[in-house]
Amino acid sequence: MGQKINNDIAIIGIGCRFPGANNYERYWDNLIEAKSSISEIPKERWDWKKYYNLAHSDKKVSKWGGFIEEADIFDTTFFNISNREADAMDPQQRIMLELAWGCFEDAGICQTEVSGKNIGVFIAAFNFDFKELVERNEREIEPHYATGLAATIIPNRISYYFNLKGPSLAMDNACSGSLSAIHVACQSIINGECEMALAGGVNLILSPSRQISFSQMGMMSKTGSCKTLDSSADGYVRGEGAGIILLAPLEKAIAESFPIHGVIKGSAINHSGKTHTITYPSSEAQANVIIEAMNKSGLSAEDIDYVELHGTGTPKGDPIEFEGLARAFQVTSSEQPTNDVTKYCGIGSTKTNIGHLEAAAGVAGVIKVLLSMEHGYLPQILNYHELNPRIKMENTPFLYYR
Repeated sequence: MGQKINNDIAIIGIGCRFPGANNYERYWDNLIEAKSSISEIPKERWDWKKYYNLAHSDKKVSKWGGFIEEADIFDTTFFNISNREADAMDPQQRIMLELAWGCFEDAGICQTEVSGKNIGVFIAAFNFDFKELVERNEREIEPHYATGLAATIIPNRISYYFNLKGPSLAMDNACSGSLSAIHVACQSIINGECEMALAGGVNLILSPSRQISFSQMGMMSKTGSCKTLDSSADGYVRGEGAGIILLAPLEKAIAESFPIHGVIKGSAINHSGKTHTITYPSSEAQANVIIEAMNKSGLSAEDIDYVELHGTGTPKGDPIEFEGLARAFQVTSSEQPTNDVTKYCGIGSTKTNIGHLEAAAGVAGVIKVLLSMEHGYLPQILNYHELNPRIKMENTPFLYYR
């Protein structure tokens, strides 16, 4: 079965900054050490005590999150950007520019080698708290705000700096943003629109607005921990960070001796359509998109050794996601269904370590899987004690690491 190699996409570079980790080496160390990078909201972001009691006792405004260090630090001289322009730039632009440089460096590619090349940039962003802070504080309008506050400039800043000629697209698909960016980047390469592509997402939490809103909706964990699959799951914890990967056709990666972190065999994208509410997931839609991706890849369920879950740790979301996953594996299995299924496929979620990175959540999971393959080890899932009773794991191939 199997796809032709010319549709396989190699991941040849990685750049990331996640809670507790300024690079993927430290990220991996934290994962294998079973370290939680969740903390109380730092004072330099906002004073959580001012907002904690805005809601009823069962919906306190969450005081927890996963935060990166020195989000406001940027080397203007290195990137030849004036201090005045840098001050007006959303820090998400600055971070992604830094990570793009690091990603090329990880692939062994210098700036002069990509200048003028048909290379695409696909970046997801969901929060624009810096714009909110500027407008709330009624700062004097600077000329550079026009570009500094625009979401479209996050990928365009990268394309401009490195002189990249391929598509340059900003994406806002909320929590699926960075995975959607990777999918579109792969399709752009397969369709011949670009020869390589940078894809990923970024998320900074600089304002309490969404923290308050999500808390009052009952989405945030009261205990400050994401308990994926667990019976005590009570919501998720927001996190911030950024990740980016460099993609190239596998044939090109092999021919030019690029380092290969992993290979994307197939991807797919869809929408749930109408469900109970606009934020409510659908197990059927999740099953369908997995089936489509596996059909494109030419793989069957038995070929899959591990699945990185979305795994937000919400009482309803986890069971719905698991139901969709189990259904997809049943449909794509090459074996006849039985009542005694061998356990062969691990499942887990990095959200238990770093929180839900929203626009950057998907790429954080992708990087975790790449590192797990490189080291031949699956990190344990944190905060797990007892399986959510709504999840029926019997007669499925899935197991989890505690």
